[in-house]
Amino acid sequence: MVEITAKMVMELRKRTGAGMMDCKKALTEAEGDAEQAVDVLRKKGLAKAAKKAGRAANEGLIRLYKADDRHGAMVLVNCETDFVARNEEFQGLVEGLAKLFATTEVPPQCLGQVASGETLEHVKDMPFDGGTVGEAITGAVAKIGENIQFTQAVVERSEDAGDFLQEYMHGNRVGVLVCLTTGKPETHQNERFIEIAKDLAMQVAAAMPRVPEAVDRDGLDQAVVEHEKQVLKSQAEEEGKPPEIAEKMVMGRINKFFAEVCLVEQPYIRDDKQQVKAIIKAAEKEIGDTIKIARFHRFQLGA
Repeated sequence: MVEITAKMVMELRKRTGAGMMDCKKALTEAEGDAEQAVDVLRKKGLAKAAKKAGRAANEGLIRLYKADDRHGAMVLVNCETDFVARNEEFQGLVEGLAKLFATTEVPPQCLGQVASGETLEHVKDMPFDGGTVGEAITGAVAKIGENIQFTQAVVERSEDAGDFLQEYMHGNRVGVLVCLTTGKPETHQNERFIEIAKDLAMQVAAAMPRVPEAVDRDGLDQAVVEHEKQVLKSQAEEEGKPPEIAEKMVMGRINKFFAEVCLVEQPYIRDDKQQVKAIIKAAEKEIGDTIKIARFHRFQLGA
């Protein structure tokens, strides 16, 4: 009797998109032979999913779901064509996944940070629509006829009454969640706060030339900062500048880098003469409360 290991089950699952139990049963029936196990699953109606699993899936949908002002989720599910992205059944699947993640328990890897790749393997056994997430996706592949990949997910949950979650969709290709914190819960009903919250989400969606990587300098990976400094230093040296001058040039140019990758230092989209942090400070004074950006998440199709 061949021992069916968890690794064998996971590998078959990746190939076919079938549920964990189905994969284990197929491997048991095939006495551990992966190719025969694929055939077993195909005979049970999963052939289309297995055949299409390797095809490029560059289109898709981003969907957001807010259960309330402090609980929400954003998911990205890829498919092969824009035609399928407009399919009602596919849209229903993606919207259902967003609601599932916002309203039920999810693996800790999804909380407050973007889950993707192998991390999302942990969610395929979650109960969903009378079966599991993995079974729903595999069933959609078989029915719709395209490769479908659950690509990214993030969940935000807070029991702090001062926290506020702002969502924004830029067309169908960019989705944003911004997590804000205020000193007083009643601030969330203030018209100016609602306006600034929406503008901050739009800022994350539309900011160019570089998508922000952190709220502020403290949130940046120092390895990224040091790499940028080395690049800037090399540029200055290539220009023939002596070391002491090159060092000063780096300090000046690094501020431009921060203005690109730090959200609060970016030029405000409604007034590029001001930085985002200046707009927040003015709003705080007008509202009479503090407004802090805790974090943000940005999904983009084709990125």
